[in-house]
Amino acid sequence: MWQLFLHRYHRERQSNGISDVLVDLSSGRVEVFYDSTRVKDLTLIASAITAVGYPATLKQTMSQNEIEKENNLFADRARLYIAAVGDWEIARGDFDSELSHARGRYEKAYGNSIFTGDQGDALLQRLQSQIAASLISEGIQMQEVRKAGFKLPAKTVEVEFDKFLSEKGTTRQELRKVLGETDFDYGYFYKKFENRLTIDRYLNDTVLAGFTSDLDKKQHYSDWFNNARLLAKVVYYDKNLENIVQNSSAGAGGCGNSCSTKQ
Repeated sequence: MWQLFLHRYHRERQSNGISDVLVDLSSGRVEVFYDSTRVKDLTLIASAITAVGYPATLKQTMSQNEIEKENNLFADRARLYIAAVGDWEIARGDFDSELSHARGRYEKAYGNSIFTGDQGDALLQRLQSQIAASLISEGIQMQEVRKAGFKLPAKTVEVEFDKFLSEKGTTRQELRKVLGETDFDYGYFYKKFENRLTIDRYLNDTVLAGFTSDLDKKQHYSDWFNNARLLAKVVYYDKNLENIVQNSSAGAGGCGNSCSTKQ
């Protein structure tokens, strides 16, 4: 699809001023890198994307100097965080914990050689993309919860966590031991539990309030999340990880519905 877009744009403009196009299907965003001395009418970029069946509007433009400043800032933030959804930053430690746990499961099932060679590299990149997408999805929802000013009291989280342990027939000490054997941090597990509980409570108390059937709830949640995802400002500090996610999205085909341009 993007080859078609570039061909049509170049043919209409008789120019080779576009150097790269990055697509993030999960957020519906497109970044177009271009030569400002050769591409003058930026609205034609969005028009060209729209012309091939994916309605797009120009959201933002950045100069080369602005890109360099942004990249320097991102490099600093990337030491601690992989990305941000608005002001919700995703810690690198969280990503590494998820990745380590996922790798451990695969190695236990298929052997330690599962991540060797080209196929192993491809599998690792798929895991990285899936984990990043999952954390971004959680961030989008938590950002909406924050904007609404919704927060669960710490005592409520404690009570619900004890209920969870009781239902599983285990204790905190036993859980710590089990998680330790799988290299999964207890503190991170608890944080994930709190986030999930907060999202579920917010959805049930506000977004899904008044809906009775599971089908209606599922549809309304889908509409709510898709809208939140389109409005969310997702920024990757880790550019290597961003490329992995974008390549994975591009492999699925399609295009976003908004674009930004960079000189």
